[in-house]
Amino acid sequence: MLLQLDRIGYTPPNFTRPLLTDISLSLAVGECVTLTGITGAGKSTLLRLINRLSEPTTGKILLDRENTRSIDPTTLRKRIMLVSQEPKLLGMKVREALVYPLELQSIGIEEIKQRIVNITQLLEIPTDWFDRTELQLSAGQKQIVSIARGIITQPQILLLDEPIANLDISTATRILTTVTDFCRSQQMGVITVNHQLELAARLSDRLLYLQDGKLLLDRVSTSVDWQNIQQQIQAAESQSIAEWE
Repeated sequence: MLLQLDRIGYTPPNFTRPLLTDISLSLAVGECVTLTGITGAGKSTLLRLINRLSEPTTGKILLDRENTRSIDPTTLRKRIMLVSQEPKLLGMKVREALVYPLELQSIGIEEIKQRIVNITQLLEIPTDWFDRTELQLSAGQKQIVSIARGIITQPQILLLDEPIANLDISTATRILTTVTDFCRSQQMGVITVNHQLELAARLSDRLLYLQDGKLLLDRVSTSVDWQNIQQQIQAAESQSIAEWE
């Protein structure tokens, strides 16, 4: 198994209650999994734990059977790439943002050039984006560039935190379908936070459903009642809004 989470719990400093409780799951090589749940369920927190941007309070995370605590964080993040909800290019232009992570891996110039050609063709990124900064890109364009930057390093695992939230349905379908197909072909494991369940139902091998920091469902996609899950999420969102009001 590529990735295993064993009874993970997480309580941030100065918090009196956990954000995540007793989370156990696995991810196989080449498997594409959707993670869903209402806002505040703990989805982004879980991805940050897998990427070691935060450390679990309890339990352990294994990558290729090795405890991730024993792996240098910089090395781990080359193997497990997180594409965040709000991508930043850190003041770089698009071309620089794609080249930089490859230079960090000491990849040769010719290989870098080829990877950029491949990834821009794959995701249909126009060359006139190359000299743009993030201030010159729309929110959706920044998401596409961020996905490209995540894939181009060829990690073992790709974590996508709502990667298509700012894209229209047609572009979102194209991008997520392309990314899913590519990652499967490269034997890359993928966990995608996604609320567009009609699209997730077509592309995912499994569904993970989080609520109140607990994993309520971990099931093969073909056996999921997707409409029922959508209704549960809508009901839980409505209840959460009502409680705040």
